[in-house]
Amino acid sequence: MSSRVLILLLLAVMIFAAGWHAPALEAQVSSYFWVKGKLIRSKGSRAGEGIRLAAGMPCIDTPPELAAFFNLPLPVNRADQAALMRLPGIGPKLSESIILYREGQGSMAGPDDFIKVKGIGPKRSARLLPLLCFD
Repeated sequence: MSSRVLILLLLAVMIFAAGWHAPALEAQVSSYFWVKGKLIRSKGSRAGEGIRLAAGMPCIDTPPELAAFFNLPLPVNRADQAALMRLPGIGPKLSESIILYREGQGSMAGPDDFIKVKGIGPKRSARLLPLLCFD
């Protein structure tokens, strides 16, 4: 009985010591906003110093159905309706709007084309851009 108490006490001391010496994690706060047609991400609390987002990550020749499985960005110009609906906040109507825009206007070159789709505004675009690529 006393060996169990000793083991539990030793385990509690080890857990406490590990938590006490663990480095504190700092939360990184970013916000997105549009300036002259460009999506800008502010870094930290300095809203005036934005970082220009890239036009999307380069697309790899992975099929759109497997992009989420391999944690790769979804190629917007090759994705079908089912693949687009796997994105957060994209339902059947919005995925259909993306496909209709793509068929009518041609392939999307970057975020400026993506935001022209009816139903996609700056907030939704900022949330989805890290998950997309344009080829």
